[in-house]
Parts: sequence; structure tokens; C-alpha cells
Amino acid sequence: MSAVPLRRSVHRLLIHGVLLATSIATVFPLVWMVSSAFTPNEIITARAVRLWPEDPTLSNFTIAASRHPIWMWLWNSILTATLITLGKLLLAVPAGFAFGRMEFPGRRPLFWFVIATMSFPTVLAIIPTYIAVVKMQAFDTYGAMVIPSIPYIGFYVFYMRQAFRSLPASMFEAARIDGSGLWRQFMEIGIPNVVPAIAALSVISFMGAWNIYLWGQLVLEDGFKKTLTTGIATFADLEGTERVWGPLMATSLLSIVPVLVIFLSAQRFIVDALAPGLDER
Repeated sequence: MSAVPLRRSVHRLLIHGVLLATSIATVFPLVWMVSSAFTPNEIITARAVRLWPEDPTLSNFTIAASRHPIWMWLWNSILTATLITLGKLLLAVPAGFAFGRMEFPGRRPLFWFVIATMSFPTVLAIIPTYIAVVKMQAFDTYGAMVIPSIPYIGFYVFYMRQAFRSLPASMFEAARIDGSGLWRQFMEIGIPNVVPAIAALSVISFMGAWNIYLWGQLVLEDGFKKTLTTGIATFADLEGTERVWGPLMATSLLSIVPVLVIFLSAQRFIVDALAPGLDER
């Protein structure tokens, strides 16, 4: 074997080795969490790490549910993430159609203003938003969690604009000739042809809303109104020095399963929607 092919083989082997090591380091915490979720709490730290428990048990879920309202947290997470996602789509989809297929004065400056909001650090808006929530007497309500999270739709508007602009103009011209107004064009032509983009943004929005932590910690005080993301922190607050790794890992597993299921079931839509290049016309 000549030197050049040998060097390429060694280089390829090193790359695969680094990627394999990185993958193992990335996946191992998840594997340990799953294993610990089904391992009796008293023996999690009393034995060597194993990839799967010898005697799997559901007792950690029972213990977690007896100490904290984890099923209520799960429902709160589903409810708030769903409402935030619907709110974002109700604003972003029509706005994307307006910017992509309609002509009106100030369209371009207004669109660039929407794009500019993507660079605005959301953390800067936390204090004024919190003050507004308190003054409106909405503190510790689902509305305080949902409504302030909806307006951050710069990327959603941009992506829906690109999705609508990628559709052939001839379809809309034919609809106008047939006497269809803008609303009918939007509902009967635009929406059915951008379903993959809407599905992809729905998953992205749901995952982002599901993982909201800082804002939830600020505006949700009642233990029964917390989401799973914010509720998990109470394990550290209430348990003190007691080792509760099993119930904690069981609750953590519960917090990722719905998002993982949604992502895996919709990944085809995500790939179909995000693969095409964005049109900057």
C-alpha cells in the first residue's frame, strides 16, 4: 500500500475515532439517566455504573409522584407549550403570507424590522415584562407563562415568508383571475402547500416552549402550576442533602419523552421543510 492511501486511511480512522468518542460522551449522560430512572434509589450510588439496571423498577416514578405533583407538571408543560405554539403560528403564518405574497406600503421596512427583532436579547425584556405581568395581576398564572412568550416570532415570520415565496406565482395569479380574494388564496392555496414548513415550525416552537426555564421560575410560584422544566428544580430545593437521584432521574426522563416522541414523529417534515435553500428574492 502506497503512502498516500495509507495516510488517508489513518486520517479517516482518526476522524471516526474522534466522532465515536464524542458520541459516546454525549449519549452517556442520557443512558445513565434512563438507567437510574429504573434503578432503586438506594443502590444508584452504591454500585458501579451499569448501562441497564439488574432489577428494573418503577418505584422512582411512584416516589417522585408522592413527593411532588409531577403529573400536574407534565400537564402544565403540555398545555403551555401547546398554547405558545398555537399563538406563534396564528401570528407568524398570516404574517409570512402577507410579507411573501402581498404588496402594501412599507412592506420591506416592516419586514426588516421583524427580522431585526431576532437579534434582540430576550433577557433584556425580562424585567419590564415581569413588571407588566405583576401590574396586570397576572403573576402566577398560565397567562403569564404563555402570552409574553408568543411575540418572539421573528424567525417564524421569516421562514413562513420564504415558504410562501417559494410557491409558484402562477397558482396565485390563476386564483386571482378566478376571482379569489386574498383570504381564499391564503386558506385554499397557500396553507395546503406549506404544511411541511408549518409542521417543522410547530415542532421547533413546541420544543422551545417546553424548555422555558428562567421565565417560568420568575412567574410561576404555585407548586401545582409549575412545568416539568421548572418543577425539577424543586427536588434540590426541598430534599436538602437526601439522595433522591432515582426520583429525580425518573422525572427528568418524563420531561424528555414527549418532546423526543414529537421530534421523531415529525422529523420527516423538519427535513423536508429545512432542506431547501432559503430564497432571498
